[in-house]
Amino acid sequence: MSTELLLPIEGLVFDDRAHRYCFLGDWLPFSVTGVISDLSEAARKQIERTKDGPDGWELRGNTVHGILEQHLRGGMTGAVYEERWAPWAEPLLDHWLFRGCTVLAVEYRICDPRKRVGGTWDFLVRTAQGQTILGDLKTVSSAAAMKSRKPASAQLGALASMLAHWWPTITIDRCATLVSAPGECELKVQEPVECMAAWQEAWEKHQAEEMLRGF
Repeated sequence: MSTELLLPIEGLVFDDRAHRYCFLGDWLPFSVTGVISDLSEAARKQIERTKDGPDGWELRGNTVHGILEQHLRGGMTGAVYEERWAPWAEPLLDHWLFRGCTVLAVEYRICDPRKRVGGTWDFLVRTAQGQTILGDLKTVSSAAAMKSRKPASAQLGALASMLAHWWPTITIDRCATLVSAPGECELKVQEPVECMAAWQEAWEKHQAEEMLRGF
């Protein structure tokens, strides 16, 4: 595995505490995750109930994302992490996608200045077979949840469109949602054009909702 990391976008920062992006002094009102969120009230309550604590999804997600990030940045020789995370970490770090790949960007902040939307992708890699893959990592608690987890189509479409704006010389071959479960992980692959169409649909719906709020 080697690295050819993209330079950060000048003037773009992310405030972790406020969970907001700022570009050239302009606080962006929207994030990709905020735009595409269409959960019911019942689903929101369920997510909140399972979020916190040592077995909550927030700690699991942050930890496993951190393990992958450090691995792809080359800072985890020997992959040091707590034993409790091994069921997620071991199959993830050994996934064929990362064997012999070239890492182009990890946890990369990006934005669309026109739409005033910010976002972050988990990884952009060029595989050993020469394909450029834009990916999002999702963690789940079981193999059953892994199988039923839908791909992050609109999210990846937003990030792919932003990548095309800032780095037009980079052609994405595939968008991929990598779902990590205890003992295994599954790669859900899509065409970039399919994901961009899903993002456009989500953005138009978001715009309509914003107009209704204004009345």
